[in-house]
Amino acid sequence: MAAAAAGTLAATLAAVVALPAAPARAGSVTAESIFDRQATRQQARSQVPKGATITRTVCEDLEVGLDNTRYRCTVYYTIPPAPAAAPTPAAPAAGQP
Repeated sequence: MAAAAAGTLAATLAAVVALPAAPARAGSVTAESIFDRQATRQQARSQVPKGATITRTVCEDLEVGLDNTRYRCTVYYTIPPAPAAAPTPAAPAAGQP
């Protein structure tokens, strides 16, 4: 009986190891403002989802005429994959405690 339990445990462990890891998700947030670049960057950063890692920030100064500037910042981020659920233990075979 111990050999059967060991075989079931080995099969369960092999199935868990064979599961592929979920990839991280990526995204971006863009903000625009007429005030200044720093405020625009902060506005975009504040919209990044909680738990995400910012990978880069790109800001542009857009001349909109009559000596006016508009600022546009895009923040790129990744969200780590959710942790895999722990496997449930195998139920004992019929007739075993």
